Amino acid sequence: MGSESASSVSDKRHGRPSDESAIEFLRDFPALLALDRLPVPILAVDDAGEIAFANEAFAAMTGYSREDLATMNAQSLVACIDPADSGVVAVLREHASSVIRLFHADGWTMPALLSDSVLIRDGEKLAVVAFTDLTEIAWDRSPDDGLLPG
Repeated sequence: MGSESASSVSDKRHGRPSDESAIEFLRDFPALLALDRLPVPILAVDDAGEIAFANEAFAAMTGYSREDLATMNAQSLVACIDPADSGVVAVLREHASSVIRLFHADGWTMPALLSDSVLIRDGEKLAVVAFTDLTEIAWDRSPDDGLLPG
């Protein structure tokens, strides 16, 4: 997840100087700190499937600790990624804006809406995606359509 945690980065920044504009502050604001604080589940994976970052919301949604996620790969977490896939970023882009299944730590699969990657350049070797947990919606509204966990 990087050599420096988001909280240690925030500890180094004491506060915005009074003469710094909001735009200047945002330009210097660490991206990992922002991603870490979002209540939306965020996952960043490289093209080989190595998990580069997972925020606390993603860990809570999937039932894994962030430490466990740091040792896992996307192929063991995201059902649409085959272990033989050599381009994980392309697979995630292909499934953007669709419902996929994630493997929960308790052994069941959960439906989740996958966002498009925030990194949009062609040939990008990293995907940073958000997820929307659809488990409760599947239980409540669609008991017969195969979206149920497990």
